Amino acid sequence: MIHPTAIVDPAAKVGAGTAIGPYSIVGAGVEIGPDNRIGSHTVIEGPVVIGSGNRIGHHCSLGAPPQDLGYKGEPTRLVIGNGNFLGDFVQVSRGTTKTKHQTTTIGNDNFLMAYCHVGHDCQVGNRVIAGNALQLAGHVIVEDRAVFGGLVAIHQFCRVGTMAMVAGGSVTSLDIPPYCRVGGWGCAVFGLNLVGLERSGLDKTAIKRIREAYKVLFRSAVPYEQALKQLETGFADCPQARHWVKFFRESERGVVRERENK
Repeated sequence: MIHPTAIVDPAAKVGAGTAIGPYSIVGAGVEIGPDNRIGSHTVIEGPVVIGSGNRIGHHCSLGAPPQDLGYKGEPTRLVIGNGNFLGDFVQVSRGTTKTKHQTTTIGNDNFLMAYCHVGHDCQVGNRVIAGNALQLAGHVIVEDRAVFGGLVAIHQFCRVGTMAMVAGGSVTSLDIPPYCRVGGWGCAVFGLNLVGLERSGLDKTAIKRIREAYKVLFRSAVPYEQALKQLETGFADCPQARHWVKFFRESERGVVRERENK
């Protein structure tokens, strides 16, 4: 299962059923679980932990030192879960010592197409879909089931909420709220990600409540803090509304707003 031209350090751990393609390099401190498929010319540098059932393309770079001027060679980590697809030329850096966990993490069942970059200390959740060349700067948090078009750039320390849908070619330096469609330079909100909400299994009654909460939060003339209080009192039965309140209150960079209709 390991091609004869591949180089695997004796200190690396490779699980049963894992295939490693031609000319790939697996360094010391790398732990790879069972039943993974690793393409040709891929480099994995430790400390890295990779779970099971992942498909990793050709020419990927996983666990390389973070592209951070303050990094001094410390043994930070990259942790990748199970069932992920990483397309050709995907690059994922290890963490830095600037965070408590010192780890870049990718969860389970994500689909990152070719040329995606996940910067140091990023936290990518589960079932995230990313088109070609998504660029996540350092310390970005992506919640579960977010969807990105191609050529998207997310500024460092930003957060992308669960089930957010980001149009191709978008750029943001602010947080992207959960359950919303955003796009363009600055990622203005264009409405709810109704397709994602429906596919998540929510019924019509739940989606109606989310629509009502959305109007209070994004389309009322009151300040955001007042709108959040309205969501707390009037939509306590709606988990998505409660998540919006938490997401907005925890934002350090600010959250993108709905586009202006002109």
